[in-house]
Amino acid sequence: MRKFNIRKVLDGLTAASSSSSSSAAASAQQQAAAGARDSDIAETLQSEHFQLCKTVRHGFPYQPSALAFDPVQKILAVGTQTGALRLFGRPGVECYCQHDSGAAVIQLQFLINEGALVSALADDTLHLWNLRQKRPAILHSLKFNRERITFCHLPFQSKWLYVGTERGNIHIVNVESFTLSGYVIMWNKAIELSSKSHPGPVVHISDNPMDEGKIMLMTRDFDV
Repeated sequence: MRKFNIRKVLDGLTAASSSSSSSAAASAQQQAAAGARDSDIAETLQSEHFQLCKTVRHGFPYQPSALAFDPVQKILAVGTQTGALRLFGRPGVECYCQHDSGAAVIQLQFLINEGALVSALADDTLHLWNLRQKRPAILHSLKFNRERITFCHLPFQSKWLYVGTERGNIHIVNVESFTLSGYVIMWNKAIELSSKSHPGPVVHISDNPMDEGKIMLMTRDFDV
């Protein structure tokens, strides 16, 4: 019969346990060192390093409020309630502009085949845009302080812009200098003498097909 030495068995178990403990301790030390290195790495990206911006606009402008078309240059202009201005040319060609005030665009008028556009805003300002350059820009601006703008009309190849107001009057603007001419068509001079009541705001102005020297005026409470 072989003799069984219990002491050798116990010594072997002790050695194996010591080896496992040493390996575990070494692994723990390595992980701790790696964690320390990770914590030492400084974060260099901050929120101010990022900025969101629009790179693509797709579809029809949101909240459109005014339209105009140049039949010669084939340009469509769309104004919105947020003061944006979109210009559409041939397929694939368009441009986006924004009025600084952000006021709603109430009307647009092209200077036909002249590369210029007049925009009327809800804050009673008129702007003359230059469309001949790569990036359209405002050349002149005109602010109405005493009357609110309700309608504008620019006859073909004319330098006079007719601006109707809430009081029923019509002011005339020289589009070349973009200044008021000083001549005003007062509401009480434009209606029949027999009528004494106020006609309300101007809602439409157009050319008179029977007489080039006259315009047709419509107010809220009176016909042409």
